[in-house]
Amino acid sequence: MSKAITGTFAWGVVRGVLAVMVGGAVFGCSPQSDRPAAAPSPSASVQPSASPSSMRARIELPLRLGNRSRLFHRPLLFAVGDNVEQLGRLVDDPRDKAGQVYNGATDADYAVMVSAAAGTVGDGEATLDELFKLFPRVREVRAVDPGPLGGVARCGNGRNDQYYVTMCTWADRISVGTVTFLSLKKRLGLPDDEFVEIRSELEFPIPALSSGQ
Repeated sequence: MSKAITGTFAWGVVRGVLAVMVGGAVFGCSPQSDRPAAAPSPSASVQPSASPSSMRARIELPLRLGNRSRLFHRPLLFAVGDNVEQLGRLVDDPRDKAGQVYNGATDADYAVMVSAAAGTVGDGEATLDELFKLFPRVREVRAVDPGPLGGVARCGNGRNDQYYVTMCTWADRISVGTVTFLSLKKRLGLPDDEFVEIRSELEFPIPALSSGQ
């Protein structure tokens, strides 16, 4: 049975996450830029067939992500709220944005934080470059398969003295988002497949309304 994040441990997780993840943009400091984000390989980029003007994205927050339940913990939700605001600044004509925290799938996998914003994205690669500048302590950034929703995707890793963070991101022409896994133990495998599955439960492309509707 997975453990909920409560009490002293919860505050430890929050401090660890903020120390590892949050870049200067959130707290007014200059972000570190001593390493460029990893350049995705061509095979990791999938462009949607429909033009961006004919589609838009709806962001949903299901009650459950697979076997994960929503985790109502104020400090972690506050951190997610900061992420959502940052993502909203990365899209033009923002239409929808949301975030949530879900509990861990195992005792070692304590929580997953999801954030997304829908709007217009002109350049997915450049958007992910800007996104990772917000989280300078997330390193080892690599291109990953974005899945059937297309666009581009990357994952990166970080940790402090106690906590491991794996942050996966996507950007397509109608949305940008993050899926962040928190753990006390280093993951034995990469979360690429789970990231794609979670993204498919958050982002729903739908036809855009014509002008005047």
